[in-house]
Amino acid sequence: MKILGCLFLFFCHTQAFAQINKSATKEKWHYTGLVQGGIIVGANKEEYTVQTIHGIRHNKLILGIGVGIDNYLIAGFPIVAHGQYLLGRKEKTGFVYIQGGPQLPWKKNDWKEKFSDQYRYKLKTGWLAESGIGYQIPMGKLKLISSIGYSIKQVSYEEQQVFWIGPIFPFQPEPSYDKKQLTTRRLVFKLGIGF
Repeated sequence: MKILGCLFLFFCHTQAFAQINKSATKEKWHYTGLVQGGIIVGANKEEYTVQTIHGIRHNKLILGIGVGIDNYLIAGFPIVAHGQYLLGRKEKTGFVYIQGGPQLPWKKNDWKEKFSDQYRYKLKTGWLAESGIGYQIPMGKLKLISSIGYSIKQVSYEEQQVFWIGPIFPFQPEPSYDKKQLTTRRLVFKLGIGF
């Protein structure tokens, strides 16, 4: 009877240990990625955006770093820290997300919206912040991901003040620059593939 009791305790102990190891395996951090494109809609116009985000996932939490192209008004490359929280336990679920970071201008001295005087501007690094909701649907090992969000993009720039004295004077004064900021608020619709 003692031997049977010892075997029973040993069996229960190994089963409990196996369950602990199985749950520990489920909760490990693992790699996740996302490639998406979409449309930005603001007060002035509609433009495209593309983005890739790579990071790690633990249960319902995803943390990552992303880079993309934001072509709205002043084209640039946003580099963002991304956080996402899944609302359900299954792979087919909704989520909320937030991201933000610096916005690097595409070209430093080329602002196409300004037409003839576009080269009077020195574009500086700005910032981008976005939050929203979305839904993911599994497709084998991949996921189809759609989202809608609200985004704020701020661009800093220096505008050259032009003074023309006339043809009588042999020199023109050194150009001076005024520092300014442009803030845009937009809706962002994205569709992508997660892996």
